[in-house]
This record gives sequence, C-alpha cells and structure tokens, in this order.
Amino acid sequence: MKAPQPLTSERLFTEFVDPVDATLCVPANTTAAQLQAQTATHHLRFPLLADPAASLAEHFAAATHAPASHRFGAHCDNVLGINWRLPSGRTARIGERVVKTTTGYDWLRFLLHSGSRFGEPLDYVLRLRPDSRFHAVARIDGSATSLHACLHPLLRGGWMHWWDAVDYIAGDGPPFLRIAIHCPPHEADAFQNELSRIASQSRAQLTFTPSAFPSAPSTDGLPDIVLKTTPDRTTALADALARHSVRCVALCYSGVVHAHLPPERARAEHILPLIQPLAPDLHALGGDWRSRHLPPPPPATAEAAWLRTLEDALHAH
Repeated sequence: MKAPQPLTSERLFTEFVDPVDATLCVPANTTAAQLQAQTATHHLRFPLLADPAASLAEHFAAATHAPASHRFGAHCDNVLGINWRLPSGRTARIGERVVKTTTGYDWLRFLLHSGSRFGEPLDYVLRLRPDSRFHAVARIDGSATSLHACLHPLLRGGWMHWWDAVDYIAGDGPPFLRIAIHCPPHEADAFQNELSRIASQSRAQLTFTPSAFPSAPSTDGLPDIVLKTTPDRTTALADALARHSVRCVALCYSGVVHAHLPPERARAEHILPLIQPLAPDLHALGGDWRSRHLPPPPPATAEAAWLRTLEDALHAH
C-alpha cells in the first residue's frame, strides 16, 4: 500500500466568504466585532457570540453553548472546519466547507473543547445565518410563579424555534426572562403580540426594546463558569448560584448555566468552594461543569490511557 502523502498548504482552508452557502473562513483570533463587520457586508451574521472584544478561539474555549444556541445549536454545530496546528507543528485540515460531509468520530467537537493539550486552532470555517434586519430584546418581569409560567409556552409552544434566545437572568436584582428576537421588520409586531399574550396570561410585565442589530443576542461577556444540567433544573441551578452574589444566565432550552463572577473572584480559590457542593448532583444527572480559569479535571483511568496514546501520536505526526 502506498504511504499517505503529507498534507500540503494547498489543502488547508484559506480565508473566504461564500454568501451563497452562507459560510466563511477566518483566523481563530478574529474578534466578535471584526466578524460582525465582515459578515454584515453580506447581510449575514454569526449569532453565537457574547463578547465583542473576545476572539473566536476564546469564545469556543470558554463555553460549549451561547444564548442563541436555543435556535442554532451548540458551538460545535456551527463550526464546519478547522485548520488545526498539532503539537508536532504540522497543520491539519479537519472538516469541510459544507454542513455534513461524513459519518464517524466527531473530531471537530473533540478538538473544539480539548483545550491546548492536542494543539491549537488557526482558522475556523463557520456556518452563518441571514441578517433579517430587525433585532429586539424582550424582558419579562414578575414573580417566580409568573416567570416559570411564561417558560412553558416560550419553550414548548409553536413559537419555540423562532426565538433566538430564551434566558433566565438571576443574581442581578430580581430574576427576569430575556428573550432575543431576530426577524424581518414587517414581522416584529407579530413577535411582540405573542410575547404580550404570554406575559399577560402569566400576570407578568413585558418590556419590548428594538435595537440596532448586533452580532449576537447578548453581550454578557465570556462566562467564568459553565454548568450543564437538564433543562428542567436550569433555573433552580441559576438561583442557587445567584445566592452567592453570582450573576447567572440560564440558557433555558439548552440546560446550560453561564456564571459571571466579579474579576476579583474569578480564581480557583473562589470557584471551587462555589461549585463543589453542586457537583455531585450535577454528575448524578449526567451533567458537568468547567471554568476557563481552571485546568480540566483529570480523566478516568481508561480515558487517560487513550488520551496519552492520542497525544503521543499527534506529537509524532
């Protein structure tokens, strides 16, 4: 059998924008603001961002989901390809310019959330979405009973896939719901009327605020802690963390909580005591947690052996 040829630069992704297929390739250090400016020219957007000043690599390393994952899925579902520098120094092309090219092991998902152990990203191929020219943020205030009554029609009703995001915000004053809307301008009244109906039926108060269209439905910043649980436990988990003066953004549909700490508390000595009481229940449900300020927890014995084998192979190639 003929030995495989080394990957050449001609096969790597190069920077491009394809407005027909709504994809583009940009360097991993591209900031959210730079990406917004580039995609807006083509009436497209990449909605899974939360910090205009942070790079794509920083976004993907900090969290697996964004508020707009409610409508568009996790980060890994919107990254089609990567130019990845292996520990050996070689650059590999992983993925393609289309949404799905093959079956088998999902290298994109694995590498996106592997930290720096197996190399680093150089470029991303991203799946973009249309810019429909109207963006608004709706806020629903009310009692705990009212807010939870609103969540059922928001997450299970016929409109559930039309919201960009449905978030429960806790730890920043009284809890409230934040719903992000993106639609053609002539449909805005229909969205507002539906939200008014939901709020009224639950005896809650709606504030509907149109705004200039940003690249994403929120600008919360990168989360300091990300916790994955089941969707029905998301708001309770956010409330539990909020009691410790932590601002939480609960991504209600995805079952993910983003915790934002004051800068002076974003360190291991503050994060671990906060999370350790919650971790057993999270793990019992099949959930987990991570923080961009801490190294990942050690893997199980069998997994550790497999990871060492992979690491040795990537250093050699």
